Amino acid sequence: MAGFARAAVFPVGCAPSRRTAMDSKMTETGCTNPNPQKPPAGPARYLAAREDAALREALKRCSRCTYIAAYQFRLTGDPDRLPTLVLGIIERYVEPGLRSRLGRPDTELLLREDLGIDSLDQIEIVGLLEDVLQIGTPDLERPVLQTLADVRRYAESRTANGSRPIA
Repeated sequence: MAGFARAAVFPVGCAPSRRTAMDSKMTETGCTNPNPQKPPAGPARYLAAREDAALREALKRCSRCTYIAAYQFRLTGDPDRLPTLVLGIIERYVEPGLRSRLGRPDTELLLREDLGIDSLDQIEIVGLLEDVLQIGTPDLERPVLQTLADVRRYAESRTANGSRPIA
């Protein structure tokens, strides 16, 4: 079963990228399967090459674990992948000296004050989440995100009904 799970978890051609704080943290907690009691079901599936390339391009400055979580989310729609994905995308916009704060279990971290994320970065975070999760939000409904928990809730609420795994 372990060989099968590895094939479903690691996309074809998934090469390791630069190590980040997220990679180190997720290695400890099991980046490849955050819920070990729930192994991938069914035969191994893969994204189309074009979709995989677009996902890699969108997440090129994010950790490998972020890419894997996004890949798996696109295949299965599994909401267990969202925390890793959200944290990895936010990490991309946090200054290296402040990234250690992301390792704390406090989801009420303020984006601006605690993590140094300005309003332009917040817009880019929402845009990247929409691109990676394949969701859309009309400009008039753009969320006001103040905490790490707000970003996570936004991703969860937008994917609860709108995101479906590929067939």
